[in-house]
Amino acid sequence: FFFICFLVNVTSANQQLSMLLRRPLGVNQFLLPLYFVISHLCIGTECFPQAIFALATRRKSIQTGIVDLLLAACMSSSSSSEQTMASNSSDQKKRSIRWGIVGLGDVTVKKSGPPFYKCEGSELVAVMRRTPGKAKEFAANIPGGKCVGYDNIDDFLCHSELDAVYVSTRPGTHLEICERVAKAGKACYVEKPVGRCAAETEQIVKLFEDVDLPLYTAYISRAYERTQYVRKLLEEGAIGDELIKVSYKLIGSGGARDMDRELPWRFDTKQSGGGLIMDVGCHVLDRIDYLCGPLVNVKGGAMNKNSANIQVEDFVQLTANIGEGNWTAISHNNGATVECTWDFASDEVPLDELNFFGSKGFIKMSAMSFGPVELYDTHGNLVQKQNFEPPEHTAQNLIQAVTNDLLGTRKEDFLSKGSNAIRASKTLDAVLDSYYGGRELGYWSRTNWPGSPKAM
Repeated sequence: FFFICFLVNVTSANQQLSMLLRRPLGVNQFLLPLYFVISHLCIGTECFPQAIFALATRRKSIQTGIVDLLLAACMSSSSSSEQTMASNSSDQKKRSIRWGIVGLGDVTVKKSGPPFYKCEGSELVAVMRRTPGKAKEFAANIPGGKCVGYDNIDDFLCHSELDAVYVSTRPGTHLEICERVAKAGKACYVEKPVGRCAAETEQIVKLFEDVDLPLYTAYISRAYERTQYVRKLLEEGAIGDELIKVSYKLIGSGGARDMDRELPWRFDTKQSGGGLIMDVGCHVLDRIDYLCGPLVNVKGGAMNKNSANIQVEDFVQLTANIGEGNWTAISHNNGATVECTWDFASDEVPLDELNFFGSKGFIKMSAMSFGPVELYDTHGNLVQKQNFEPPEHTAQNLIQAVTNDLLGTRKEDFLSKGSNAIRASKTLDAVLDSYYGGRELGYWSRTNWPGSPKAM
């Protein structure tokens, strides 16, 4: 009886015991100690007084008493199991992903840091910055008083409650940091463009594939409310069921941060991988990929037209076609053309315009700024206009989706992973290859690129 109780499902075992003991059995003396043992093992010490009282008063036979106690044990264990399940369910609902952040620059302070303690199911428990005292200063301002600041990454990764890490440093440091994060067994969310070239991005993605850990990439614009609105329009056939062309033109810096220094790090190829196209243009490429499909037959080039004081490109043009993808928002898109231009140093009037042309009209939106989404018919007449307020923290929608995915509570179609990051990196390489004389690992260490002003 006892082996069955402990080795088989408790409820089933108790039912079998109850059926067995209800058969006619002679009342033997050995049943008396058995009665106490069953009372103790199956019900618990708190029920011992009840067992003794029942025997002392002889209100029930020993055999019936054993049966009743076993039935009580069944109810007790069942109730206990239900309470445990309820407790586990409650714990699961309360469970959160405990995040740590490496890199506490401007992007973390304003755009992406706060969501880690504001998102549902998310806690910020540790931060790391090499500058002595800065991480502790940052941690002291995190609500709850539980966040710990570190100035050493090894100590940071040993934080006892750490589940996942956001790598918010410059791209030139991503590979080394991600390698440590993967070895520490932590899930990772890494800033775009992930690597300085496709080969480095692939290395980072493989680090987490090899140890079967989740890797998410910070292409946040796919999760914007206005991007989701455009996706809905495309899915509903607002411009027809066939995509014909996608065009984009940017004049200006595209909202790039930290541009007031003598040599902003975004112009240092060892740190960034190139010019502003690496920081700003990658968002547009990923958004087109997410909404329409992968870019194929990519052609283009880059040059330095107006920035003799820097060695990286300031002008990029791209042409491509839309390939096949099972994640797209419009069914007939294969073969649609793509034309993009980025003119970062022009003195012309700033422009930021992304268009999707279909068989029955087109959609116009801003890509790097928060303008309205406008729907036009084939004659250029405005059909619909939707305004959107800038979110307080632009990364919050994607970080919430990543947190939900790690918790297993919800999966969004706009999650950004390693695969789309690799596609974006390959597209960037295709248009920058001639400027740098190749985009293999280490190209950033060469001193004289074919496209740079000094080479000319």
